[in-house]
Amino acid sequence: ELLSAYVDVEESGLAKGIPARLIDLSGEEKTVSKQLSMLTSKPILVALNVDESDLANSLKIEDKWTEELGVQKDQVVVISAKIESELASLSNAEQLQYLKDLKVSESGLERLIKKAFSTLGLITFLTAGEKEVRAWTINKGINAQKASAVIHTDFEKKFIKADVCSFDDFISSGGWKKARELGKVRSEGREYIVKESDVIEFKIGS
Repeated sequence: ELLSAYVDVEESGLAKGIPARLIDLSGEEKTVSKQLSMLTSKPILVALNVDESDLANSLKIEDKWTEELGVQKDQVVVISAKIESELASLSNAEQLQYLKDLKVSESGLERLIKKAFSTLGLITFLTAGEKEVRAWTINKGINAQKASAVIHTDFEKKFIKADVCSFDDFISSGGWKKARELGKVRSEGREYIVKESDVIEFKIGS
């Protein structure tokens, strides 16, 4: 039954060797495709292990392989396993200096994580209280009310509003108090679409 329902999709691409993830599906076809659990429907991320001398040309190497493999740019990342191993044994300050010497701004691990999140359609928002700062992972495109549920299910039910500040403004202001004084905090409703690195304080009813 599943296979017969998939005939139209197969004729439009699968039989031609096109990966399932690249085929435009209708709602019913997506349901059938999910049940089939086809390997080519899974998202992919290509990690290229290069010599440290090639790290400075990471963007050019990624562009080259993006075109050759026919994937999105966020699905290709250049890393040097040797460098990552060496970085793991250094302090934060030493890591920054080492990366600077190599003429790169981020470690391969950082770039790999960012591209993995992008490939999977995930983003991170933050909550910052007096005692701790926490990062929360959600699907891209989720509104503030649904995002609040990752902290606690009651938050979604009792959601009132969300105070939102960009990460850069929050850091430069030194926290919520100064950010509010400087007008950097916005009051958003339940339909606000959470953005990458938003710092959020949810207002919840009783």
